[in-house]
Amino acid sequence: MAQTMSITQALAELKLLDKRIQKSLDHVEWADVKTKSNPLDTEKFTRTARAEFQSFTDLVKRYDTIKRAVVLSNATTRVKVGTWEGTVAEAIEYKRSIFYKRRLLDTMKNQLLTVKELFKQQQEAVDARLEKLLHSELGKDVKTSPETITALTNSFRENNKVELVDPLDLAGRSRELEEEVESFETNVDWVLSETNGKTLIQIQ
Repeated sequence: MAQTMSITQALAELKLLDKRIQKSLDHVEWADVKTKSNPLDTEKFTRTARAEFQSFTDLVKRYDTIKRAVVLSNATTRVKVGTWEGTVAEAIEYKRSIFYKRRLLDTMKNQLLTVKELFKQQQEAVDARLEKLLHSELGKDVKTSPETITALTNSFRENNKVELVDPLDLAGRSRELEEEVESFETNVDWVLSETNGKTLIQIQ
C-alpha cells in the first residue's frame, strides 16, 4: 500500500533512518564461535542474528525507497529563485557551485578597484608633470600667451593620454552578477523549504 508524504517529511525520516542504520551496525553480532567457555545457544543466536539482519535490511530498503522518490521529485519539480529558474535538484547543486560565481564577482570587483586606483595615480602623475612644464614655461623671461599655454596643455595631455581600458564593462557585469547571486542566496533556502512542504511523493 502506497504512503503519501511531503518532501519535508521524507527528509526528516531519511535523517532518522540514517541514524538508526548507523546505530544498528554498532552493536550487531551476526557470527560467533561456540566453545566450552562460550557455550552459545545456537538456536537463539541464529534467531537473533537473522532478526537483526532483517531489521537492518528493512531499514536500508526503506531509506533507499524514500531517497529514490525524493531524488526523482527533485529532478522534476521546478522552482524560481529571484531571477534564477530550474529544478529543485539544479537549485541544490547551484547552492554548491555558486561559490565560483562569488569568486568571479570578487575578482571583477577587486580588479576594477585596482585599475581605477592605478588610473587615478597615472592621471595625477601626468597632471604633476604638466604643472611642472607650465611652471617652467611661465618662468621664462619671454611672456607666454594664454593661447600658447592652452596649446601646450592640450598637446601634452594628448601625448601623455591615460585611458582606463575596460572592454568587459566590469562594473556593469559586477552589478548584474551581484544581484543574481545575492537574490539566489537570500531566497533559495525558504523557496526550497516552501516547495518541500507542498510537494508530495508516493512511497510504496
